[in-house]
Amino acid sequence: MPARSTRPIPRLRSLAVLAAILTSTPLAAADLSPQGWPAGERRVLQHLEQSPWPATARTVEGRSGYVAASLSPIAAHAGIETLRQGGTAADAALTTALTQVTTSLGSIVSYAGVLQLLYYDAATHRISSLDAGWNSYADEKSPATIPHADSTLLDPAHPATAGAVGRETLVPGFMAGVAEVHARFGRLSFSELFKPAIWYSTHGIEVTPLLAYYFAARQKALSRTVEGRRFLAQAGGPVPHAGDRFVQPEVAKLLRDVAAHGSRVMYTGAWADSYVRAVRAAGGLVTAQDLSRYRPIWEYPQSVHFGDLDVAGPGSGNASGCAVLATLNLLDAARVNAIGPYWTDPRAFTTYAQALQVGTSGPYAPQVLSFEHQHGLASSCAGRTAPGYAAEVAPALPQLSGYSTQGPPGHHSAAVVAIDQWGNVAALVHSCNCELWGDTGIVVGGIPIPNAGGLYQYKLAAIPSGGRLSGDMAPVIATRNHTPVLAVATIGTSLIQETVRLVASFSQADLTLQKIMAAPPLLLNIEAYGDPLTPRAVPVPEKSYGDSFLADVKKSGIPITQLAAERVLVLKGTAAAGLIDSATGRRQGVEIPRVVVFTEAY
Repeated sequence: MPARSTRPIPRLRSLAVLAAILTSTPLAAADLSPQGWPAGERRVLQHLEQSPWPATARTVEGRSGYVAASLSPIAAHAGIETLRQGGTAADAALTTALTQVTTSLGSIVSYAGVLQLLYYDAATHRISSLDAGWNSYADEKSPATIPHADSTLLDPAHPATAGAVGRETLVPGFMAGVAEVHARFGRLSFSELFKPAIWYSTHGIEVTPLLAYYFAARQKALSRTVEGRRFLAQAGGPVPHAGDRFVQPEVAKLLRDVAAHGSRVMYTGAWADSYVRAVRAAGGLVTAQDLSRYRPIWEYPQSVHFGDLDVAGPGSGNASGCAVLATLNLLDAARVNAIGPYWTDPRAFTTYAQALQVGTSGPYAPQVLSFEHQHGLASSCAGRTAPGYAAEVAPALPQLSGYSTQGPPGHHSAAVVAIDQWGNVAALVHSCNCELWGDTGIVVGGIPIPNAGGLYQYKLAAIPSGGRLSGDMAPVIATRNHTPVLAVATIGTSLIQETVRLVASFSQADLTLQKIMAAPPLLLNIEAYGDPLTPRAVPVPEKSYGDSFLADVKKSGIPITQLAAERVLVLKGTAAAGLIDSATGRRQGVEIPRVVVFTEAY
């Protein structure tokens, strides 16, 4: 990035920041509007925005602040500006997330989406977990009959039922989560965090080749309503093309309203009223009460000991977080880091594969549940993250691993890690859990409404009507002696595998973050549904391991399937990660080609 991104905070401004922290008052002098960024800097950021991943590998370091964000260098820069102007890690993560939605044009993340946060507060040395996930509708009594995503458009065997697509929607938590996090951990004024997103919504985003591909693929879904066609026309034609400027005036208006009056605008205000009318007109069962009663939930984070680290994740109701921590628990008991890196040692690869299968399929696999019952082990998230559990299960990994996982692959999300000058750390994931822009064609205030209900019928069936869906976003923070050393926020189909490999490999000597991030990814076999007892092949990127390596893995009974690079890109997880050197205080991250994460530090 330009030299400006590495300048230190002037001493007078640092003193002003300190005074504001001590008095717990917002910093009035901050101005995050991109209008104040040098024009040349904005041009550089827009050029970087045209590619979904960095062009070269590099390590990014700073002593004061650090931000890593998936997909959007503009959003990452908005976050670093927030830190530079005295914001906390919470302020920076929220500013980044808000900007990510605008720069992605609401395609993969949404202001009507959901949010999961893990936050280390340096003042108290405590880690907090916030669940701002989906709520179901109180009047929705038959989740099994909710249309499956895209079935009304693409499956001739399931023709569209009048109004049925409205049932694919859910109560969003993203904006309520933003307000809740800011109220507890923010220092800048709430309205300030919205300025980058408002500016780019007003001035427009140049459509990237990737976004142009998305528009072409989803034109049919968006065009099914008048509002959807108006959304598509915001670049001046019937469908946006690469290089067009996409302007979002309705989104800018909504963001100004939320910035001025708070998140309740989307739950009790004019936007909420429009949402209820639009969804009910499409057959959804939402009521004004469903929106007005929505509240984010602060949870006690689950944690597990791995080597000399304590690794914290979301609360016990989060299935992906539990799978990450349970797998790390098993790997620790198996002493995997005494073997070697999984990408150089077949024994380590085998242990990772076995632990991942048991850690992820444990809640569903009869052989694991039976083993737990026979040995008096608790079949719960808390039980599977206890040291005694791993001591019993780790020796039986070869027998218990059935090489299958349950549940659908991950859906579109964005990740943010932010570290501020006081040592606060935010690991945030937000998502639309939807097809690109959803498949309903419902657009409210310029926001295409996600169709997460059409993907999560099985989750809806497991909760009371009007209840909170269990989360599947799993940011983690690892501490050593109660001091944070690593934060990871992972998105993508293989988010569990990616999080596990990063945290576990971080504990090995002589491994840098760049080496770890550049190593072959561990992948989810999305065909591994059905009988958990049936062995399934472990997918690996083709040409990433030698023949003798794979032969040794197969000798352990693990079948391997090699995947082409294009398939790997679809399946792999993508992680925003940040390191803190406890000795020097330096914040560090990396950018790697083919990994859709951009970083900045100062």
